[in-house]
Amino acid sequence: MAQRIKNWRRIPAAALALAAALLSGAATAQQPAGYVGILGGGPVYMHNDTNIQELQTAGFNELIVWSVEVGSTGDLNLNGEFPLTSNGKYIGDQKWPQFAQDLQTIKSGKVRRITFSIGSSNFGDFQNLKALVDSQGTGKKSILYKDFAALAAALPIDAIDLDDENSYDAESVTKFALMLGKLGLHVTMNPYTNAAYWTSLVAGINGKSPGLVDAIHLQTFAGGQGNSPCAAEWDFGGVPVYPGLSDQTSAPPYSSPELAKQRLAAWHAQCGITGGWLWIFDQIKGTDLPKQYAHKMIKGVSG
Repeated sequence: MAQRIKNWRRIPAAALALAAALLSGAATAQQPAGYVGILGGGPVYMHNDTNIQELQTAGFNELIVWSVEVGSTGDLNLNGEFPLTSNGKYIGDQKWPQFAQDLQTIKSGKVRRITFSIGSSNFGDFQNLKALVDSQGTGKKSILYKDFAALAAALPIDAIDLDDENSYDAESVTKFALMLGKLGLHVTMNPYTNAAYWTSLVAGINGKSPGLVDAIHLQTFAGGQGNSPCAAEWDFGGVPVYPGLSDQTSAPPYSSPELAKQRLAAWHAQCGITGGWLWIFDQIKGTDLPKQYAHKMIKGVSG
């Protein structure tokens, strides 16, 4: 080893430049053009060093934290077990004091975008949002503004994902999204059905604030089984569509890491998708699977 180091200066400069270029290419070859993410719930915020390290190093460049519940008073909570805000103040440090630092640690690795997802099936988050928007608006004195401002100040989040599965009120969601934009957050959508609603909603929001909605997390499993990011009905006029795949047999179709690569590669070849995401970290934590999925999915969307 010492002899090799000693003699490196004898290598012609052109050869060194070529080697550097090749090494640089190898280092960046596995960087997707879009976001390849993983969605997770409790294992993300219930402080666990193994989980944090897996999310930091697996290779995913987006972490979607699920699921933010919006209470009737505007209080925010994760999965009914982790109070985040109350009366316009961040209180998450009372339950999980290391959550903010854990997210910073995750973001110091491969992850470059942290997205908090609101909603899921059979919950009234978006009905509560509508009621609060109708009664208080979304100005700086409203509880929604105060609570999300507190959340954004306390945690290193970049975007809010909207998973509305039972309300579909475009007026209140548009006002809410524009409020998030004023707080410096991007907005993503997480649809599985009602394509006409979602495409119209995104067009309306971006018409008022260009680029605010910058990604679509399309569900292609469970209720969204059969959806394709290449279908005309899911055309968002230039906003990239990232299909979600499932690592759960209970949310079919199940995708192994290899199947995930194949499905993403087929869509990449068909319509040029540049990203995707995986449901759900909770199912595969503590294994080598997060790294396997990240590696295979990035290959799939990279052509």
